[in-house]
Amino acid sequence: MFAVLPILLHMRAGPPSAFRTHLAIDLSYLAAVLICWSFYRAESQHLPRSRAAALVLLVFLVSSFVNHIHRFSVDQASNYAPPLSNEMLQEHLQTQVIELSPGMIPHSYRFLPNGLVYWLQIAGVRFDSARDIYRLLVGLVLFYAIYRYARLYVGLIGAVICLLLVAVVCPITFEWYVGQLTDPLSHLSFVLAFLFLETGNFPGLLTTLLLGSLAKETILALCGFYVLFCRKQPQYARKAALLCGAGLTLYVAVRLFVLHGPLHYQQISGPGLEHVVENWRDTKWCELFVITAGAYLPFLVLAWRDTPRILKQLVLYLTPVLFVSSLFFSWLSETRNWMPVVIVSAVITARYWTDRSDRLPGT
Repeated sequence: MFAVLPILLHMRAGPPSAFRTHLAIDLSYLAAVLICWSFYRAESQHLPRSRAAALVLLVFLVSSFVNHIHRFSVDQASNYAPPLSNEMLQEHLQTQVIELSPGMIPHSYRFLPNGLVYWLQIAGVRFDSARDIYRLLVGLVLFYAIYRYARLYVGLIGAVICLLLVAVVCPITFEWYVGQLTDPLSHLSFVLAFLFLETGNFPGLLTTLLLGSLAKETILALCGFYVLFCRKQPQYARKAALLCGAGLTLYVAVRLFVLHGPLHYQQISGPGLEHVVENWRDTKWCELFVITAGAYLPFLVLAWRDTPRILKQLVLYLTPVLFVSSLFFSWLSETRNWMPVVIVSAVITARYWTDRSDRLPGT
């Protein structure tokens, strides 16, 4: 709620200040240190201190590596709508989303990350610096969450391999998009939802799906996953109805709130039905699909027999669901949409690569 207050209250940011911008950058480094320290404290409870410190350093380096490539190949480029720079388009998009412009759907529906960045702008921070601070802090939490998720299935070495496998594919997904703020928070919501599905934490799952839908509505696809594959959960019917009912209510409410009027097909996510044919004929997506969603397919085949059921269910469910969603409501060439599949596939691959003895806690 705090994150979206400036949007709901129509707060306005003044002109940026050089002093406040530099101060915010300095404070963001301090915040990153504190976040890493919290990771270290958590990991040192069951790992030797040297390994815990090395792990946290790796999380920081992997996150920084991905953010640096993003800054160079997307933020500082002009490859989306030349000759305009991507950064100019990002700032324009930020302004339109903050104003909840119906002409900028579906981005206007995904205002949670923009609200976080806008708080910094209200404090006098330049947009580009506010954006980089957001990516720095959310990126740290994202990659640590991926590590924690992998640790449910593999040991320390396997989880480290999983981080590296995700980091290898992630930069490929930077092609053919302008650098919207939604993706780090959207990917984080998927990883947290995976964690809560595996651990049976229903309140955490419900909260993640609802808040995550304000970053990107695709996360609500996991409501369908719960309905199909979690029937053995206690009070399954009540929980499934609550997930689907709350998700659908918020999904429709956000769109009605932004549109201030009736909702029809083209306003679900922007494109109309004619988009499907154009999308399919855009040949850019074929190779990109193979080297992102299918990057670890050989290891999925090799490891399939010994892979935990829920990981297989996630891959088999998310791949067609995300494909159809991208075909009808997005662009198939925007391969950042495949990152949830990449993350699950990376866990399966890391599990295949590591010996069973490595799965013992603390190894």
